[in-house]
Amino acid sequence: MKREIVLTPTLAKPYAPYAPGIKVTKAAGFIFISGVVTNDVNGNIIFKGDIAGQMRQVKDNLRVTLEAAGVTFADVVKINTYVLGNYMQEYVTRGLDIEYLNSFPTPSVTLVGVASLANEGQLIESEVIAALK
Repeated sequence: MKREIVLTPTLAKPYAPYAPGIKVTKAAGFIFISGVVTNDVNGNIIFKGDIAGQMRQVKDNLRVTLEAAGVTFADVVKINTYVLGNYMQEYVTRGLDIEYLNSFPTPSVTLVGVASLANEGQLIESEVIAALK
């Protein structure tokens, strides 16, 4: 895969480690991973009320799914993350967004505060697109 960060001098530099755009050429294909939450292998929501714990569990769940597809965080080109609205300020203020993004080498990112997620107790959900090798 060949990836190139798309920057323009007419936009402000991102405050976190992400790219405004990613141009991917010569990829063998893509994997689109549905929203990943903090459920354990039995479907139980873990780290209830703990945005940092849930963020790390989402990252771990994403890692396992990416590895099953034969790719890593280095191959992720797009992340959409949804954070329960009343946890958004803590997520950003504590730098959890930057900690999360530091796992990925400069993807294109969207971060959205939402009123609710699918199941009570879920505070964060992420979906990603990764280029296959």
